[in-house]
Amino acid sequence: MKLYKLIPVLAILVASCSPVKRDGFAIIIDPQSYDEARAEIDGYCRTVESRGLTPYLVIDRWGQPDSIRQELIRLYNNPQHPIEGCVFIGDIPVVMVRDAQHMTTALKMDQDNPRFSRNEYCVPSDRFYDSFDLKFDLIEQDSARSEYFFYSLRPDCVQKLHPTIYSARIMPRTNATGQKYDKLRRYMQRVNAADSLNNPLDRMFYFSGEGYISESADARIDEKIELYDHFPWMRTQQQSIEYIDHKRETFVKTRLMQQMQYSNLDFAVLHHHGAFDTEYLSEYPEPSTIIEEMEYFHRFMREQMREGHRKGFSDAEVMRRVRNYFNCEIPDSWYKGALDPKQIEADEAADIEEENSINLHFSDFSYYHPQVRMVSLDGCYNGSFHRDESIQEGYLFGEGNGTIVVMGNTVNVLQDKWADHFAGLLGLGMRAGHMAQFGAYLEQHILGDPTFSFTPAANIGFDLNDAISNADDAFWKKQLESSYPALQIMALHKLALSRQNYSDLMAAKFKSSNSGIVRLAALMELTKYRDSNYLECLALALDDSHELTQRLAINMAGKTGDASLVPGLVRIASKNNTSERIEFDLTNAFRTLDSTYVLSVFDGYFPTVDCYINPDSIGGLIRSALQSFTTAIPDEVNAALFDPDYPQDERKMAARLLRNNPVHTMVPQLLAILANPEEDELILTVLWEAMGWYDLSYQAPNIAEMAFAVSADDSFPMRVRKEALKTYNRVK
Repeated sequence: MKLYKLIPVLAILVASCSPVKRDGFAIIIDPQSYDEARAEIDGYCRTVESRGLTPYLVIDRWGQPDSIRQELIRLYNNPQHPIEGCVFIGDIPVVMVRDAQHMTTALKMDQDNPRFSRNEYCVPSDRFYDSFDLKFDLIEQDSARSEYFFYSLRPDCVQKLHPTIYSARIMPRTNATGQKYDKLRRYMQRVNAADSLNNPLDRMFYFSGEGYISESADARIDEKIELYDHFPWMRTQQQSIEYIDHKRETFVKTRLMQQMQYSNLDFAVLHHHGAFDTEYLSEYPEPSTIIEEMEYFHRFMREQMREGHRKGFSDAEVMRRVRNYFNCEIPDSWYKGALDPKQIEADEAADIEEENSINLHFSDFSYYHPQVRMVSLDGCYNGSFHRDESIQEGYLFGEGNGTIVVMGNTVNVLQDKWADHFAGLLGLGMRAGHMAQFGAYLEQHILGDPTFSFTPAANIGFDLNDAISNADDAFWKKQLESSYPALQIMALHKLALSRQNYSDLMAAKFKSSNSGIVRLAALMELTKYRDSNYLECLALALDDSHELTQRLAINMAGKTGDASLVPGLVRIASKNNTSERIEFDLTNAFRTLDSTYVLSVFDGYFPTVDCYINPDSIGGLIRSALQSFTTAIPDEVNAALFDPDYPQDERKMAARLLRNNPVHTMVPQLLAILANPEEDELILTVLWEAMGWYDLSYQAPNIAEMAFAVSADDSFPMRVRKEALKTYNRVK
């Protein structure tokens, strides 16, 4: 074991010209946490060592993010035992990242709007520490919470995430009873004890919450098939993949908690909405009798009256608004007792009781003791390690001998993403830290011990973690023929990260594989090339039998906008039976496409559809919907953005619309605005930011050319030039 004190170091990252075996691991801990849990941390160093890693124990005596980052870079370049990852234990500074929302899946908050605090629009992210090719400028240390440091992502660096090492957090917070260090000691004891267990990943569970991915049954059916591709050994009699849907019963909370308390449960994937202290599981129960329904409406009307009074409305005004909303008369008696203190207290108690019955809260961990070894929390904010109370902390630091690793998000997160991209490798012995490293998002983190791994469920003939760190292209090409789809997925990813062009290989794998997850992996890696192979495979993926591949392909097609993809999208839109989520994603895709061309393709195709009983009526409805989808964003943007006399806020809002809706045919008009140095500085800045979301667009080369030119043109304000440079580095 090697003990280092952290000192401010200036280090320059120099790329090695030959492969270096990575077998080091950095443990960064604050002085008091080390003093309080010295025996457990020293034991953890021995645990890490027993896993074939050389531990570096670094005591952070300065509490400065830049110093920690420089030390990690130095240890990464250590010629003897360069680190492959790190863990931050205790009170290690939290970096709040500004100007990098394009690296998140969903956060699109206006950083200049005074209604939002910077704690809301900045992303707590350890990508500052583990992604050495990113560059940041320090804004300031927070005066109210000294552990928060605000940084801005610079434009003159890569704008895609490829973490150099993996990282994780073990960060217990002080609670009402002041047990912060007790929690740390208990957790580290659990980690050290788990290392002696023979624990293959052979029992897993997944859950689907209310409102998630449109509650598509098709998606969840295919997910079970997908998981068997990840974990093929679970098809045997003695192993299992179990599932619970939130509609299983009126209050599914207790059933879920009990499932998570099985001592032999290895891995759980929980799909639901979330807040930092809540897992939103199910909807409010629907009334089952006329009396329950009447009481529900009475409660609702009483709350409308209270809300109206809070806004200063009279009784008559509240009733008028409610009447207009429902377009019917509402009896005055339904508002009775709205302002009666006793009735208010009773209604609030009923609301609390329902809320506690349907959702899982941080406070529930006082009696809820999950035993699952690793859990992926797919909900927003559940991984908010920087908060005083967060769901991830409940899993890691509760009683019992259970959870070692949580994967969670510090801000809101997209539903249409591949949450378990590399999950199958966990069953073959991959360290947990790699799970987030290779499927990186700004908000997604590993919480807990990143060196934890399950006992390999199968003998693959080599050390997987060593291969991930050190194997060359020739090795990974061989793994494309592996009988384990998970290994093929990693092989595709590793090859795509190399300096060679493997586009033909990716396309061949996409066309030949009988595994949905391998096809999806190949398609996602082809986005790095954006060539004819990508377009051909994307067109094929629009009809893929694997629901997630089809769903994400529809999203990609909307973001790409190539005319060759329109017939496929029209064909899906004309089908009689598509899943709820496919329909949702089709709506978003059509918003980015040229209305005239879409409708002409539809008019030529729909007469060939032979399944409908009333084809004229159905065809008219579909055509009307397509026209509405394809004209909505252009109409809104045209009405405001291109009129310099419009209020600045409305023009800004129109420009921001293009971030999630990259309308491809508007690019020439948008570039004409962007080429004018006399245009409003704020509008130019916001519009250049929006152009960065066109990274898959067939218009990307034109955007990149203009962005580079503007970034070097001193007739534009510096703020505009910086945003143009950032966009260039995103779309080039």
